[in-house]
This record gives sequence, C-alpha cells and structure tokens, in this order.
Amino acid sequence: MRSSSWLRFTVVLAARGVIAALVGVAFWGIAPLALGWHTTTVMTGSMQPTLLPGDVVVSKPVPAHDLRAGQVLLFPDPDHAGVLRLHRLHDVDAHGELVTKGDANPEADSTAVARSSVVGVGYLRVPFVGLPVVWAAEHRTVPLVALAAGIVVLAGFAVVPAVRTRTDAPTDRLPRHGRHRAARPRRPRARARAVVVAATVCAVVGVALPAPAAAAAFAATTTTEASSITTAVATPVTGLTCTNVGNAAVDVGWTYSGVAPEHFTVLVDGAASGINTAAGERDVTLGASDFFVWKTSTISVRTDLTDTWTATSPSTVRITTIRLFGLGRTSCAR
Repeated sequence: MRSSSWLRFTVVLAARGVIAALVGVAFWGIAPLALGWHTTTVMTGSMQPTLLPGDVVVSKPVPAHDLRAGQVLLFPDPDHAGVLRLHRLHDVDAHGELVTKGDANPEADSTAVARSSVVGVGYLRVPFVGLPVVWAAEHRTVPLVALAAGIVVLAGFAVVPAVRTRTDAPTDRLPRHGRHRAARPRRPRARARAVVVAATVCAVVGVALPAPAAAAAFAATTTTEASSITTAVATPVTGLTCTNVGNAAVDVGWTYSGVAPEHFTVLVDGAASGINTAAGERDVTLGASDFFVWKTSTISVRTDLTDTWTATSPSTVRITTIRLFGLGRTSCAR
C-alpha cells in the first residue's frame, strides 16, 4: 500500500472511531431515561476540581427512607424556582429534613430539603458531555459552531471508503461507440451521505444532552478557595451615581452590602458590555472608546455571584457618548 493509501486508511478509520465514540457517549444520556433515571448537566464551577461545568451526572431514583449522609442528591433548588441542584446530603435536622452541602462550599446550604422532593441519587458521572448546554446558556456561539463544523468534517471523512477502489481511481479516456460515449460508473454520493451522518450524530447528541443543574457535588469532600456561593441570594447594587471625569470619561459608582460576588458587570442598555470589576470595587470609569458613536445609553450594574446567579441594579444612570474619527467624549446625561 502506498503512503497516500495508508494516510487515507488511517484518517478514515480515525474519523469513524471518533463518530462511534460520540454516539457511544451520547448513549449514556439516553439509556438511563429508559430506566426512569435522570441525567443533568453541571452548569457552575462550584464543585471544581471534582466536577467541571459540562459534566453530566446520572441520578438513580431511590426510596426516601434509603437516603443516607454522604449521598449526592438531585433535587429542585429551594432558593431558585425551576432550577435543579446537585449537593451532598450532609445531615438531617430536628424536623427530619435534609441538610445539603456542596463539597467546595465552607457552609451547609441555608435551606433544608424535604425527603419527598429528592429526584434521585448521583450514580454515574460522564465528563464534558454537556458542554454544548453550558455554551448555549452562556451564548457562546463560537465553540458551538466549531463543534458542529467538526462533526460535519468527521462525517465527511467517515463515509469515504477506507481503501481506494478502482472506481475511485482516475480512468483513461473512454472509447466512443458511434455518437455515444460509454457510461461512466456512478460514484457514491459521499457528500450526501456525510450530511446524513452529521445530521444523525447531531440529532443523537442533541437528544442525549441532559437538562442543566445549577450546582453539583459528587466526590469526597474537598477544601478549595475557588468555590462558588451556590446557596446565597444575589443582591443588586444600589445608589448608582454618575460623575464627569475630565473631558472624555465618566465615573459610575454604586453601593453594595451583599455577599461578595465573583465580579460586577457593567450593562449598557441591558446588555453586558464586557466591562467587569472586582468584588471589592464600587465604581468604574467609562470612556468614549467603550461605546457606539453619538448615542445616549442607559447604564446599570449586574451582581454576578456565579455565571448563572445574578441580580441587576434597579437604579440606572444615563451617559451620552460622541465619537467621530477616533475622537470623542463621554458625559453624564440628565
């Protein structure tokens, strides 16, 4: 076999192996459902390094009387409606309710959980399968598009024959018979098959992707300073002020008395501007280069306890930005 043939054989075989692996991993997101089990995607980093955002946890329903300390429970978040939480059963209080705690959190969760509300107990962890769910929740289109493109490319290689056949090789000029040219053998529609394979893989993976869980805990207790506060309630900042600074910028200040967040995010007309401040800061300077040309914008500040638990300030300030030919200014608007 020539080197080009070996390369073709290796690439096609590798592509088929990756496609098979994707389908096989996605199987674990579908198979437990047939047994009445539950699959959830970890959305926050509260359990790093034990669990990473994008990990999938399979939870098995168990009778309420079989719940014991140390088990990882899946249950509706008592502090946030419509959100699931994965935390370890830490203790049982005087009323018989369950006290849960994230492994990386210094304190137990503030709200106890009834035994009847437990959906299941963590049974299996599948790493990184739910990353597309995390990317979609964070509106990160680049990795999503890259993943889809990668699947299409892999599918294109996977449908190519691993060994070149005679019909794949170029043929000499075919003889003519009268006015008619001999018919060439039909080539397989590789592109069409690649699209079908890619669509099938995407559909299988899409069906297999589990619903998100806001927080999770799965393995032995760890002590890490990189924990997220999954049980606290996000507190909005108050008292926004705007002060002109020099001729080209403004200083937006605020007050805050809640739990220290990961950071504060400046919102421009309700959308994240990409400007973040540390948890201990109470003001930010905004210049003309930060905004669009000739525009009055409404500024608010969002408290980010985690990527998913946030609160936006009820008060706002308005600023006017004028920028032409690389020059401009920003000032507080009335």
